[in-house]
Amino acid sequence: MVRDLRGLCVTACFAIGAAAAVFPFLPGPWPNPLREGPVAHADDVQRLAATNAAVADACHRGDVGAFEAATTSAHRQKLARGLAAVDAVLDPRTLHGIGEAVGLCDWYALPMLAGEVRGNRAIVVIARPRGDGAQMLSYVWDGRRLRFDGGRHLPSARTTDAARGALAAEFAAER
Repeated sequence: MVRDLRGLCVTACFAIGAAAAVFPFLPGPWPNPLREGPVAHADDVQRLAATNAAVADACHRGDVGAFEAATTSAHRQKLARGLAAVDAVLDPRTLHGIGEAVGLCDWYALPMLAGEVRGNRAIVVIARPRGDGAQMLSYVWDGRRLRFDGGRHLPSARTTDAARGALAAEFAAER
């Protein structure tokens, strides 16, 4: 009985050790750190702004690896298709050019008209600096980190109600 108990303890210790070594590398999703519902909490806004800043920094430096780490593969594929249309590829020079063309706008210093988190997706609508509508920015929680999933100009979203309508339409289109 003592021998069986010792064997059981050794097996349990081995299983716990193996789980501790493997657990961080499992592809399973960790809970989304953003709160479900309207984006209103300062911590959530800060996480989104930090993700946006990481993308802007990667573009400015022409750092393709950092850009890949901060964006979704779907966003990169869409960008690659657009670049292919003009015989360009996503390389450091092109990425730096994108950063220069887009500029390093601090979107989160501008008024947020609407924002929502549903499941693993967060979408915010932020007033554009020149008053020409709003910018919709989309993010995805991949189970380990928040990644930028694209942005687009919404020329007609000049009010909170219009921004909320665009946000609802975007989530409805994803179904």
